[in-house]
Amino acid sequence: MPDPRIWPIPNVEDTHRTVTNASTLIRSARGGRVDCEFVNDSDYDIWLARGNAAVVGDGIYLVAKGGSYTIGLHNLWLGAVNAIHNEGEQVDANVTISEGYKL
Repeated sequence: MPDPRIWPIPNVEDTHRTVTNASTLIRSARGGRVDCEFVNDSDYDIWLARGNAAVVGDGIYLVAKGGSYTIGLHNLWLGAVNAIHNEGEQVDANVTISEGYKL
């Protein structure tokens, strides 16, 4: 059964971020976070890092065209999330983000 102090989730922010071949902040820290879904909406592999700079080959791997990662009650992370890809300077990758939070 969901935690009644959090569920139902009172607020949601849906957005996207562009990822480059340099570590990029894609989600700021949020003390009221209750869940967050990241989906790789690009043709390029992406790596996520929680709280530190993203590095190709390290951290959380999102495969191209749909790889995803969920922050939830089982692995709640309230800090910043960074991302990176390794496809070269002229390429941008897209990550869609849906974050639930309480005030």
